[in-house]
Amino acid sequence: HLKIEKLKVDRDRIFKALRGENIGVNVHYIPVHYHSYYKKIFGLKKGILPNVEWLFPRLLTIPLFPKMTNDDAYDVINAIEKVIYYYKK
Repeated sequence: HLKIEKLKVDRDRIFKALRGENIGVNVHYIPVHYHSYYKKIFGLKKGILPNVEWLFPRLLTIPLFPKMTNDDAYDVINAIEKVIYYYKK
């Protein structure tokens, strides 16, 4: 599920703010053509997938795991709401 919000700051600030709230956000789904293997083997270069390149620096992965409790989920929700409210345009 995707929830899109327009914020006044970049992903790195949001990342740091959520980490500051003790939420284990991460950056995943790095574009394939950014990986050295694909650059080397297939000669893929930046610029070939402009939509992916635009989207990638704007994505964050939030915690979601099988043993996540309701309290864990509410902690994530509350932290995200707090950070979004602070940075919302």
